Amino acid sequence: MRSLWTTAQDLNAEWQLELLLDAVPRLVAKYGDVAAAAAAEWYEQQRAKYGPSDSEESYRAITADSFSEAAIRAAMQSQSSLLSSNPQQLASWLEQAITRWVHYSGRQTIANNVVCDPSKPHWARIPRGAKTCAFCLILCSQGFVYRSEDTATFAHGSIDKYHNDCDCEAIASWDSDESIIKGYDPDRLYDAYAEARDMIASGSIPEEWREQMKAAGISTDSMYDPYALAFLIRRTSPGFVRDGVKGD
Repeated sequence: MRSLWTTAQDLNAEWQLELLLDAVPRLVAKYGDVAAAAAAEWYEQQRAKYGPSDSEESYRAITADSFSEAAIRAAMQSQSSLLSSNPQQLASWLEQAITRWVHYSGRQTIANNVVCDPSKPHWARIPRGAKTCAFCLILCSQGFVYRSEDTATFAHGSIDKYHNDCDCEAIASWDSDESIIKGYDPDRLYDAYAEARDMIASGSIPEEWREQMKAAGISTDSMYDPYALAFLIRRTSPGFVRDGVKGD
């Protein structure tokens, strides 16, 4: 990415955009394929080690497609004014976006196989690092869930919800009771989520916060609204998430 960006600096803004619109989707496809292949290999290894014991039951993991070229181009077009006004901001955004687009293929590979695998593994979205953001906490709080039509929909739904600079990963397991990942505490995540959810359900949101939510266009009608939940989690558990708000 840095080499591509350096090359683009020798061109005018119009040609810079043309170069990026042509090169970035190909870059994402190339490394996305690598991410998908690595995820498929990991899935097969985990399945062979922890999955069905019947040696006659074989499974070949499928790889996901690359992130949509049309979606990449549309996203880049929406930021194109930064080429003239703030190129460094665009460079930062583009580097994070490329990372997310490449990781999509690996993440989607895991999700697709969880849905298609006849052995019906458990599935979880796992945050990495010391802290995650409030939005990701909501999606990671369910722990390992058993594969069903409902959880398959959940898998596909939450696997698509990754932001730039997101460090979450999709993980499959064949025994939820033994799926212990260092640093991952779904019960603690769920407690933070449940506190915010119950606050909405009971109507006990402090008036000051309620006014702030109204001003921001955040509805408090549903206790499952992700924007309302994230707003409250940032304030009820500020030290637990990296975008926490203290003393608000």
